[in-house]
This record gives sequence, C-alpha cells and structure tokens, in this order.
Amino acid sequence: MAALTNSSLFTAQAAALLDGSERPTRSPSALTGGTLKALLATYTCTGSEAGADTFNLCYLPKGAVVARGDSYVSCVDPGTTLTLDIGTSANGDVYADGIVLSAGGTVTFGSTVAGTAGDLAFAATTDNTAVIVTLASAGTVTAGVVLYFTVSYWDFN
Repeated sequence: MAALTNSSLFTAQAAALLDGSERPTRSPSALTGGTLKALLATYTCTGSEAGADTFNLCYLPKGAVVARGDSYVSCVDPGTTLTLDIGTSANGDVYADGIVLSAGGTVTFGSTVAGTAGDLAFAATTDNTAVIVTLASAGTVTAGVVLYFTVSYWDFN
C-alpha cells in the first residue's frame, strides 16, 4: 500500500496549522443549532494509483460532525476502475464506504454508508481529525483527472 500525495486542502491546512486543535468539545447530546460549514479539496490523479493506496484529504476540527448527505466527490471518467472509502485512521470508511467513480460523476458520502446504527450515528470528532481517502480499488486510473471533494460538517462550537 502506497501513501499518495495529500490533497491540496490538507497540504494548506497542515502548512498553516489550521487544524482547530484549540476548539472545545461538546457532548453529542448537546449538538443542536450548529453552523454548517464545507471544506473543498482536490486530488489530481497521477496514473499510478492502486488499490489500498491512501491520501490525506483534510482536517476536521474538534467537535465536527460530518453531514454525509451534503458531502460528495465529483470527477470526470477517471479510467477503468476507481472506488473510494473515506474515513479516519480509526475507521477507514466511517464517512463513506465504496464510492464508485469508475465512470465519473458525483456521489454523496451518505449514499454509500453501511446501514448499521453505529455507522449512521452522528458522532462528533473528539480531537482535530485527519480525513483519509483509501482507494478500495483502482485500475488504469488516468493521470491528470481531478477529484473534487466537498466535506460538509456541523460546527457546534
């Protein structure tokens, strides 16, 4: 498994230390009336991507709750096969499991989440958290194709 180049947003956040580490946490029971925010990130395919490769997408601040139905990835036809999981180091597909982009298009995170109660829970991040994309499968990916990610989250701080 190779670690791919990070997304443009992750690189900028890491360089600027915009990881939200100073934000306080709230308990999930206090999650009412937050502000919906969105992070936009891109990843440009190199053509050497393979299954199980990963790249860092962005940081979520402490206390963030991902709005899966408002989060999505878009691209033109990236090649023969491209399937993504989106999550964290603790749970690699907590936000999206098996996004199929093999023909391109736009797919929301919420359309691919497994149907168990634990997977659908709206759990707030307990610390600043890196969002990681794992290529569940990749075959003959076209170099130069740009993946456009929108990660929407509720900020209750």
